[in-house]
Parts: sequence; structure tokens; C-alpha cells
Amino acid sequence: MKCIKCGAELKEGCIYCSVCGREAQMVPDYSVLEDDYLRSILKEENEGKQSNSADSEPSQKKNAASGKKKKAKKNAAKKNETQKNAKQKHNKTPIIVVCIVLVVLILSGVSAKLYIDYKNANSYDYQVGMAENELIDKNYESALNYYSTALTLEPNDIPVRLAMADLYMTRKEYDYARILFQEVIGLDASNQTAYKNLIAIYEKEEDYDSIIELAAGITDSNILELFAGYIVATPDITPEAGTHYEYITVTLFSVEDYDIYYTLDGSEPDTENGILYDAKKKIELEKGGRFEVKAVCCNEKGILSPVASATYVIREVPPEYAAVSPDGGRITETTTVTITAEEGCSIYYTWDGTDPTDVSAKYEAPLEIPEGNNILSVLVINDKSGLDSGVYRTNFIYYPQE
Repeated sequence: MKCIKCGAELKEGCIYCSVCGREAQMVPDYSVLEDDYLRSILKEENEGKQSNSADSEPSQKKNAASGKKKKAKKNAAKKNETQKNAKQKHNKTPIIVVCIVLVVLILSGVSAKLYIDYKNANSYDYQVGMAENELIDKNYESALNYYSTALTLEPNDIPVRLAMADLYMTRKEYDYARILFQEVIGLDASNQTAYKNLIAIYEKEEDYDSIIELAAGITDSNILELFAGYIVATPDITPEAGTHYEYITVTLFSVEDYDIYYTLDGSEPDTENGILYDAKKKIELEKGGRFEVKAVCCNEKGILSPVASATYVIREVPPEYAAVSPDGGRITETTTVTITAEEGCSIYYTWDGTDPTDVSAKYEAPLEIPEGNNILSVLVINDKSGLDSGVYRTNFIYYPQE
């Protein structure tokens, strides 16, 4: 049996044509003419297929070649891309490694620097050393900054304070220097350098009160020597203060032979509100009352000493009665009378029994008793106070013997 499509002989038992793959169909027997006719048709079909196949083969080959070429090109591009990427990746690897190394080195350097900076920032010796280096170059501001940091590390340090104070003195910034010198004295009360510089600052400012205040309470003789010429000794006042029943003379004295100014009313003496003391004239308290004497010494710088004071109460007391000798009586011969009284008093008398006054006869020498019965009246008057003793009387009866 033959295939109805291609006419090939079908093998017995096959259901598909081994040539064209057409399903085998059972057909009835046909004539030779039909077979020839069929052959001619099949031949024409085959020739047409071959013609079409021949025409399409170059195109297919061309398309296949083009596809292969494109595929090859694509593969080549892909390969090149892969190689390029691999090469780039290969080339980038050393750079990345170098970058990583650099980053590590930088981080290490930064860490080391931070550690060193931290260590230096907390090192007293480093800060002081840097300050001294800055001083060599006269970078005073930087030096002060380093010294300040050193003080935060050693708050009770004296040398750094003195160094900073010297810098401020150089820059004539005396307020800052004064504070530092005061802090030094607070830490070391025997530091002569601090005292010397403080005295110099106060001297520039003519602030002598602060110098005197600074010296207050100092007992160290070596420190006190620094205040020579600034501490003025208090004047002496004599006699001792108190109540006196007689007039007194007040004397003022300066150990250093400075001028002395005084008042008698209790007001504070100085060069303007005070009386310049004259040792030749002295101070005479010749009336009763209360006197508060205050005095100060003043040196050539105009510095005043502490105030000395003494209060005197003068109580005026009438003089005692005069002493008369002989004190009256009968006499028969010529006799003289002697009258005595307190020093500083005058004596007045009468013989006729009247009261004497300061215009009566003044006793100056022994009196001869007059003949007869006479009453001697005597009055004592204090020359300064004017107070009198009252009249003292005595009777003399003198008749000479015949």
C-alpha cells in the first residue's frame, strides 16, 4: 500500500508514512491511470516545494548566518563586558585595599592625636611647658590660656598664679594681677613676692588705705618690713586719760617725728579737719569740762596713722582757804603775818573786817600786824579758773607793852 500524500510504499503494519509522516489510510485499489495521475500531481507538488525550498534556502541560510553572527557578536560583547567587569573589578581591588589602609591609618592617626590631645589637656607639666614656650615668643595671650588650664588641673598651685600675675603686670592689667596676688596670700600668708607686688599696685593707685588694711594682723617681722614707709605709728598722748581736779597740759609725741594733727571735740582728725600740733605751744586744758582728744600722725606720703584718743574730764575745785601764820591772837610786840595758798592762786586781804575781792590788796609779802583790834580777812582766787576759796578771817589784838 502507498501513502496517499507522497506515494511512498508503506511498510506493512505502519500507520504513518516513513517518508512524509502522513497517517496511513486504507484506500481501495485504484487503476494505473489514477496512480499515474496521482504521481503527476505529487511530482508537481514536490517540484514546487523544491523550488520554494531552493528559493528560501539562501534566505534561511542568510538569516541563520545573521542570527549566528548576532549571537556571536552578542556573546562576544557579553564576554567583553564580563572581561571588562572582571578587569575593572580586578583593577578596583588594589584601590579599595589602599583606601581601606588609608582610612585605617587616618583613623589610627586621629585616634592617636585625640589620645595625645586628651593626655596633654590633662597634663599640668605639658600646659606649663607650653605656656613657657609661648612666653619666649611673647605670645602672652596663649601663655595665659595654657596657665589657666594648668590651674584647673592644680587649683592650689602658687607658681602658676605668680607667673600669670607677672604677665598681667607686664600688660598693666592690675585688677587681674591684684586678684591673683591676693589668692597667693590666701594660700601662703608668708609669700613676700605677693605682698611686694600688691604694695606696688596700691602705690600706683595711691590707695594707701588698702596698704594699711593689707598690713593689718601681720605679725611676721619679715613681712612687716615690706610696709616700711606705709605703716605710720600711732602718736602717744600724755597724761593718761581720766578725771583731773586741776588743769592739765596735754602732750602729743610721734616716734617717727611725723606731723601730728589733733581735735578736742571728738571729731576724726586729718590734714584738713585737724589742728597741727606745735610742741612749743602744747595743749592746755585750763577750764572745766570734758575733752576728747584725738590725734594722728601723717608721713611725707600723706599716709595717716591709726587714730589715738584720750578723754579728759576736768573738774574745777575751789582752792583751799589760805594758811595764816600766826593765826590771830593777842600780841604785845611787833609781829608779821605770813599767808600761803595753793600754787596758781592769788591772795587778797583786808584788815577792817570787810570781804576782800580781786581788787583788794594783794598779798605779796609778810604783813605787819597793825596796832589795835583788827580782823584779817583773806581770800584765795585760782588764777585760771577764777574760783575762790571763800573768805578766811582771823582776829589780831595788838597793843604794845608800855
